[in-house]
Amino acid sequence: MSKRSDQLFAFLVEIAENIAQATETFQRELEQGGDFGALASRMKTYEDKGDELISKLISLLNNTYITPLEREDYVMLATTLDDIIDGIHACSVRFTLYDVTGSTPTMIEFAKDIHRSAKEIQEAIHKLNERKLLQIRDHVKELNVLEKHGDQLLHAALRSLFAESKDAIELIKLKEIYEILESVTDRCEDVADVLESVILKNA
Repeated sequence: MSKRSDQLFAFLVEIAENIAQATETFQRELEQGGDFGALASRMKTYEDKGDELISKLISLLNNTYITPLEREDYVMLATTLDDIIDGIHACSVRFTLYDVTGSTPTMIEFAKDIHRSAKEIQEAIHKLNERKLLQIRDHVKELNVLEKHGDQLLHAALRSLFAESKDAIELIKLKEIYEILESVTDRCEDVADVLESVILKNA
């Protein structure tokens, strides 16, 4: 295996680790009810780092003749991973745009699920780096479970919002934030789908 091929996997590992760190920070800040303006700034920093790593991966991919995985698999993994961090950054920006002053239990529950998903992805990418392809399936299954929980959480939250909210503007704000958070769990499942495809092609 060439050094360039090893570096392709190393970039994927770094991208996954960056997402795990971002989602951990996101969860912690929501639990602590911190400064949402500062949170948006931190998420932008993680997003920029992810973009830089993906750019380096694509550049290396374009200059590597033979790759262990199909080129499209590297690109799909990179772009679906990028969608996760884009989603939590978009959510953190909404907090500031909508002048959200505190976290709700639903936000915190979503943040926990997203961080759990990011950890599953991180472990799966490490196993991909170690060429332990069949062991990745356990993480794929868990990501599917977490995505289904995200669907259930959104439905329950929206039912509660429409049944109990007396403020239409507040309802609209929270509804959009919850839907963005649920979409991030979908993006995590997208990564799981790409990993499953990689397993089928290479195991």
